[in-house]
Amino acid sequence: MTDSAHAYEHHAKTFLERRDASLVGTKIVEQWCKQLPAGATGLELACGGGYPITHVLNSANVNLWAIDASPTLVAAFSSRFPHIPIQCERVQTSDFFNRRFDFVVAIGLIFLLEEPDQKKLIVDVARLLEPGGRWLLTAPVETGQWTDTLSGTQCTSLGVDRYRQHFHKAGLHVKALYEDHGKNNYYDLVST
Repeated sequence: MTDSAHAYEHHAKTFLERRDASLVGTKIVEQWCKQLPAGATGLELACGGGYPITHVLNSANVNLWAIDASPTLVAAFSSRFPHIPIQCERVQTSDFFNRRFDFVVAIGLIFLLEEPDQKKLIVDVARLLEPGGRWLLTAPVETGQWTDTLSGTQCTSLGVDRYRQHFHKAGLHVKALYEDHGKNNYYDLVST
């Protein structure tokens, strides 16, 4: 199995070119941010170079922290958003800045992880969230495996039913499911 952190570092320049030119997900993130209180404190996991999602979050009057495992992507992010604290590390071993958050955003991440790491991330994020905190993440509603076209990473979707079970077990409630124009599925979760 290809390690997603190494694969994205290897393809970081191509990823930046493609993602910087894409608006996929921005409308959903913009609408979702309107539900956050002004000044909310949040964490973006797998932030990449920051475009377009960090740009949307940064425009939403929130306080943001970020994590990505690719040194190249972290360097690009830091040059674009020097005021946002960022850590270059894997989510599997992150200390998440040793703090709690009002919200977490993870676009294009969870399905890059192996199933045990997906389950661990769900538990870890649930612990990071303040009561009533929100988590917006992308994952297919279908169950299946595929190869990421950019990085060659094996991706795994547990499917909506199993994700719901893991969310519930971790103390997260699915408030809504969204789909963007690129047919990506978004889970809008609330910490109970």
